[in-house]
Amino acid sequence: MVSCALLYNFTGKKAEMTKMVCMMMNIRFKSVGQEDYHQPLGALLGIEGVELKEPKADNAPMAEEMLLLHGFGADKLQKFLTALQRVGVGRIDLKAMLTENNRTWSGLDLYEELCKERDAFKKLEEEKRQQKQQ
Repeated sequence: MVSCALLYNFTGKKAEMTKMVCMMMNIRFKSVGQEDYHQPLGALLGIEGVELKEPKADNAPMAEEMLLLHGFGADKLQKFLTALQRVGVGRIDLKAMLTENNRTWSGLDLYEELCKERDAFKKLEEEKRQQKQQ
């Protein structure tokens, strides 16, 4: 299986370095523009049975980067994430793998879900920290 990465809202040096790592590791990548944020994830990756939607110019912006990966085994995933850190890409908080459940979601749907999950984990960590202080 070919490894692929969708890069949402990556700009500047972070975009350049991420693309360089993808090329070095033979990972196909696509920078997803705001005009395609509403498109199904699977359609952007060329997954059979998931169709592109009509173009849309008024998609909401994303406040931070999001990375969607497909076709990565555990070993390749770890090597990829390590390589991103080594070249100075820095932390990418919003990351996901394509699944059977999310392949028809739009980039905006995934972004919203990942933000909710991150907020829930932060709240849980804060509660644990407060319990330790008591």
